[in-house]
Amino acid sequence: MRFTTIEEELTVTKFKKAIEREIEGYFEEMEFDLIEPRIFQKYDEYVNSEHKQDSSKTVKVLSGNSRIFILRPDITINVLGEIFSKWDGEPPLKVYYNSTIYLNKEGGKILENHQMGIEYLGAEIPRGDIEALEMGTTIMNSLGTPFVIELGSSKYLDSYLKELDLNEIQKTELKDLIGKKNRHGLISRLTDYGLEESLLKDILDMQGNIKEVIEMAKEHEMNHSMKDAIEQLIKIRDYFIDGDLYENIKLDLSMVPDLDYYDGIVFKGYVHGNPNKLLSGGRYDKLTEEFGLKVRAIGFMIDMDQITAIRMGEKHNE
Repeated sequence: MRFTTIEEELTVTKFKKAIEREIEGYFEEMEFDLIEPRIFQKYDEYVNSEHKQDSSKTVKVLSGNSRIFILRPDITINVLGEIFSKWDGEPPLKVYYNSTIYLNKEGGKILENHQMGIEYLGAEIPRGDIEALEMGTTIMNSLGTPFVIELGSSKYLDSYLKELDLNEIQKTELKDLIGKKNRHGLISRLTDYGLEESLLKDILDMQGNIKEVIEMAKEHEMNHSMKDAIEQLIKIRDYFIDGDLYENIKLDLSMVPDLDYYDGIVFKGYVHGNPNKLLSGGRYDKLTEEFGLKVRAIGFMIDMDQITAIRMGEKHNE
């Protein structure tokens, strides 16, 4: 956030700290414990990871002995590195964080994005999925403004793409077009690849009411992993269907997650009239293998800068 006066900065900071305490209280009520991620990460560990962002976006720091470090660009990977050096996988672990990520911006500036979130390790499917989604929905509901949680499954789309007789570049291209909701570009490429009658021709229409979208998916042939993804979504649907927040959850089977380490349900939270993502999360079981121990894992992050701006706006409108 940018401030024009010191009085404005102090007012916003005080208001933001009150929101942090409120969310921390909720996390602790849900039996999550605070963990403090490291600020620095070894650059060689980062580049050797199978799951990393564009290296040009990372903020690099030179230590006294000329070793290269980076300021954390992702809290989940950072937290997992800390946890798995001290944890044997039992019992399930519930932690939350209140921290900042750093990324390079155009013009040589550095983006500092304040995030809070949870990592829930060791909880079985669908218990962990439901609890994380319920917590995220509760936080979005606390904003007091109309909102939507977009729910998807990276397993559904990835499992289908895996079976296509295409190279990785072509699959990535299709996934990018789907993620951008570029219908014209997608249809054109599907025609080029002889896939104009495939499931992908309908994928951008497979979004909306959870029950209706699941029925649409059932009309298409599915492999085992796709069926498993739909079964998991059905369990989530059945849990929320009679609740007050069911209408706020929309299913989008064309959703492409922002981070490539998600391998199950994914979800994002938005308020009406604001295109910026306030909340995002998902399941990342496979990622934990990089740290020497595969466990069930799910989490989400909240963009505290966005949350504060919305809550401040509401306060000023009262």
